Amino acid sequence: MTETITKTPTEAGTIKFNINNEKKSPILLNVEDGVKTLLSAMAKKEEIDGVSIDAYSHLPNSLTGVIVYFVAQGLKSEFNLEFTEPPVSLKQRGSALDKKVAGKKRLLTREQKNHIIEKMKMSFYENDIASGKINVEEAMTSIKAAFDEKREFEKMGYILPEAKTAYPHWLEEEETKN
Repeated sequence: MTETITKTPTEAGTIKFNINNEKKSPILLNVEDGVKTLLSAMAKKEEIDGVSIDAYSHLPNSLTGVIVYFVAQGLKSEFNLEFTEPPVSLKQRGSALDKKVAGKKRLLTREQKNHIIEKMKMSFYENDIASGKINVEEAMTSIKAAFDEKREFEKMGYILPEAKTAYPHWLEEEETKN
């Protein structure tokens, strides 16, 4: 059963195909683990050796979206074919963190908060420096990264108290207690 493909010629010679966002069809892909790992890292905006995250920060944040993005780019560059509107999978989706922030839900456990606080202290790195795993400059870079991470949470209004037994919380929760 084939569906009729409707196309619209454009002035520049590009042919645009109409897509129906209402109807979805599965495509099953069996790929090598390395291919999936690389594409997943791009979707999750994870570090890839030798490639700056900025180089792929514009990609969709789902595995399907990344694959469809590269398929669409290949169709355009190889055959001058495009879609009249972008496929739904190419849209950026809100991350789980975005949803938690919007709903003022818990972002970190107490243990995760304590780990960030610990990484802000030189004592956290002393054994690694002594054993030669890292040098002092690397420790200082990690301390700065931990400070920056804490600052990002605080910019959102999410407080990471120093006390080990204290839970992280939203600033509004602190204000309502006082």
